[in-house]
Amino acid sequence: MGPIQLGQRIRDFRKERGIRLTDLAGRLDISPSFLSAVERNIRNPSVSMLKKISEELNISVAYLVGDTDDAVTGEKLRLIRESRGLSAEDLAEISDLPMVTLRKFENGEAAPGLDELKKLSAALNVTIGYFLAGENANQLGRRVHQLRTMQGLTATALADRAGVTSGLVSQIENGQTMPSLETLESLARELCTSVGYLLMERQNVEDLVAGLSSDVLETLGDPKVQSVLRAAREFSDADFRFIISFIELFKQNRLIQQ
Repeated sequence: MGPIQLGQRIRDFRKERGIRLTDLAGRLDISPSFLSAVERNIRNPSVSMLKKISEELNISVAYLVGDTDDAVTGEKLRLIRESRGLSAEDLAEISDLPMVTLRKFENGEAAPGLDELKKLSAALNVTIGYFLAGENANQLGRRVHQLRTMQGLTATALADRAGVTSGLVSQIENGQTMPSLETLESLARELCTSVGYLLMERQNVEDLVAGLSSDVLETLGDPKVQSVLRAAREFSDADFRFIISFIELFKQNRLIQQ
């Protein structure tokens, strides 16, 4: 993508969010004239400035510069369409977009433009940010969904336990919104996990899981083990430190016996 498209995207999404140029410039701590020059393709923003712009507009840097993973957008589109109980034909009719175009979006063969995103967001009753936000919200949603289904909980049951609405749980799982820290703590408590795990970067989680043996992974699925993990949510920091120390002592004794 060339600089013309970059500047145009920044301007288009700034206006779509109802943010004045002077206000965005103030948030970025730059002059309005510099931001205007960026939007008119006279100046190119630095990498650090581009990251700040993406954060303020809630759009991934990759989407702004045109280096998008179309498969990610397609996955989000399919996920929210199916959660609404709509077929591709239904969505095509509601959004007034050709069926062949929708198929390309969902198959990751193309990415929707701003006008198409507006039609899709209106038809599916979601914000444009659902499609364009970075992967943090989507990773969080997938983890909540995975832990909930592993424990045999419906979205309504989890919502009742956490003291939130089932609609909010659905929005979180679909990556439509980022929950408040208070809500995140409630969800983590009911899912027998930590806030840190829910927010952990994907690579860190994959490395952690990859380090577990197949026997350990199978054991974690045992209902008795899960009941212990549920009980552990009440432990204090001192309790966990004691358990870790006990594990270290157990490992040392095992080595001695060998």
